[in-house]
Amino acid sequence: MKKIPIYNQSPEAVGGIFVAYHSAEDLAGFDDKLEAHRDDFFIFFVLTKGQAVLKCDMIDIEINPINVLMIKPLQIHHGQDGSTDAAGYYIGVAPFLIPNNCIEIFQNLKIAEQLNTIDPAYREELLDTIDLMHRSFKSSNPNRTQIINGLFNALVYNLANIYSGSKNEVKELKNQSGLIYANFKKLLSENSFLESPSYFAKKLNITTSHLNDCVKASSGKSVTYWLQNAMITEAQRLLYYTENEVKEIAFMLGFEDHTYFSRLFKKITGVTPLAFRKKFRE
Repeated sequence: MKKIPIYNQSPEAVGGIFVAYHSAEDLAGFDDKLEAHRDDFFIFFVLTKGQAVLKCDMIDIEINPINVLMIKPLQIHHGQDGSTDAAGYYIGVAPFLIPNNCIEIFQNLKIAEQLNTIDPAYREELLDTIDLMHRSFKSSNPNRTQIINGLFNALVYNLANIYSGSKNEVKELKNQSGLIYANFKKLLSENSFLESPSYFAKKLNITTSHLNDCVKASSGKSVTYWLQNAMITEAQRLLYYTENEVKEIAFMLGFEDHTYFSRLFKKITGVTPLAFRKKFRE
């Protein structure tokens, strides 16, 4: 059975952020270079010139200048076509870096809303910020992690402003699995990720088995995965943004046994909480 590949962030990422500028030459034939896949991080494409078509979760999205397209973690996507003069920025971001008030906006967007035209009021500031991020990413400045992170904080709030004002018409086929998955993700954002799958199934008035089937059909992952993903994302944020000890973070997340939390964190991410903190703060 063929599985859709899931790609991790590039090892060249700095503090959970990867920035690249792709010229027309780089994008030539890009539809043949990468098969349909998922990424476990957010992607923002900002086209500066030309035109490109990308398929996301079975929907063709035409990107024009000056458009911004966001791809959520684990959405299936791949390039379809592009003009010979297409060029623009690619920004890959680890989910834990996006503030809660911004991630709520991004996660609730439907596919048709993930493409947006950059408002002229934000255009110059946004493009200048991205250009500075790109130049900082390529530099050898010893403080480049902190510089890139600061610039990204400015960028992500500009993007949140753009997307919160989206008026794009949504033309999507809604099925039962998709609706249940969307309602589950909304419940998950409002409730503890330490609740059991049966807790969420009861909230939705369906069986646990049916919930898991619908979530897996829509996202390729189980309910348990999404509960663990929510926990890990919050743990990563706390490790990155605070100086709290691992024991304190475990208790903040609702774990009574901090050693169990550390084992679970390593099992899911492949590194210990302290190793994660050290890696992303280098």
